[in-house]
Parts: sequence; structure tokens; C-alpha cells
Amino acid sequence: MKEKMLDKIINGTYKKDNPNEDIGYQKWKVTKTYEVTMIYEIVAKTKEQAEELLDHKENPKEEIDDYGKTFRETIKSRYYFDLSGDEPVEWEKIEECVPTEDTDGDNDFKPFINYEDPNWSKDDFEWRKNEDGTDIKEKV
Repeated sequence: MKEKMLDKIINGTYKKDNPNEDIGYQKWKVTKTYEVTMIYEIVAKTKEQAEELLDHKENPKEEIDDYGKTFRETIKSRYYFDLSGDEPVEWEKIEECVPTEDTDGDNDFKPFINYEDPNWSKDDFEWRKNEDGTDIKEKV
């Protein structure tokens, strides 16, 4: 026999004593600035051809080991990071896994908080945790 959810809803919540393990996790966007020096080794007949090759192949997101118009024209690059930069790390909370608001026919469709079925929310007014993981106090 199927157990009614009504028997499990306590004080407007369902499974609060045994919530889904994802509830309370937070998602962050972290921006950390590094100073990067790119060193290129370019083989070309003239400086102008070397500059053209650099303009066409320059991509600071990846190291380069490529050719120009011929196999003799080459370009290579390497990263050198300066990790001692004093730029601040920027943290921004962007989501939190929260319990959902639900209704059930066995409960006369009265809303309740369902801790078994979480959802990732981008709306900070739905968040239940501070950045340090403590509960957010309800504002009176």
C-alpha cells in the first residue's frame, strides 16, 4: 500500500530531518588575475613576415607550436606565470542548492517545503546559507 505524503509532512516541511545531500551546496564564480608573459620563437625571412605570423597565430589562451606559409616558418610560445601578483581574488556566490516549495493532493494542496527534491537557485532571496555555510537568519 502506498504511504501518503500527508503522514510525512511535519510543520510544513517534508523530509527536513533527512534532506537530500545536495541541499546547502553553493556555487561560486571566482576571478583570479595572473600576470602572464608569453615568449615567442618565430622563424621567418623578415621581421615583417614574423609580425604577420604572430598576428595570425597569437592566442594567449594556449601555447603555440605551429607553422606559417611554409614548414620553415614556425612559431612557438611558452607561458611564464607570475603568481606573486597582488590582485585581489573576486568571489561571487551565483547559486545555491535549496529545497523546493511543493504541494500534494493528500495535503489539500497546501504548500510545504520539500527537502527531498532540491533545486539550484540563482535567486539570492531563496538562499538559506551564508558564504561560511551558516544558516541565514530570517529578516523580521
